[in-house]
Amino acid sequence: MYFSYFPGGVNYDVPCEEIDENGQMKIETYQKLKNRLNTRKVWYFTGPPEKKPHALIAIIPSYVSTTIINHQRLLDCLYDRLKTSSNNDDVDIEQRILSIEFVPLSCVLDSHEISDQFIIDCDSNETKQQLMDKPLKLDLKKQSITIELQSYDENMQKEYNKSIKAERYRELIKNHDAAVKRTSNK
Repeated sequence: MYFSYFPGGVNYDVPCEEIDENGQMKIETYQKLKNRLNTRKVWYFTGPPEKKPHALIAIIPSYVSTTIINHQRLLDCLYDRLKTSSNNDDVDIEQRILSIEFVPLSCVLDSHEISDQFIIDCDSNETKQQLMDKPLKLDLKKQSITIELQSYDENMQKEYNKSIKAERYRELIKNHDAAVKRTSNK
């Protein structure tokens, strides 16, 4: 049997045998949990993220070097997708992608396990939906790479919520550490 520990966010299941008769978590279990929370890679925000309703995030697989996928290669791939899925020959494909911005999350969060991203600003929600219909496939000489495309607003809101939860847990740990120090000094 497990207890869900820590209110106010994603709960961490703790086996019953790790909870003492007073309902407190054993120190070793608490230390493991504290370590897991402290080593979690979270993108911190100073406030809610800016809304970009026509933007996408292209998530580059973490095993792919940014020398392989750059702005131009991604842009060419996006243009190809728009050309093949467009019903209207009158529309200038090159006007549908307004900008591409590289976000080096692996550097920002100091982890090779985190995927880098590109923010793609589209001219309309229709263009965004057209691109999001299926993952982008990029065929290189030796391999094929799948690039996941997600809504910028949804992705950023998810990251912002993770940031808020991480901050709450940091406060809980800080308060718990202070409470433990007070009781041990009595």
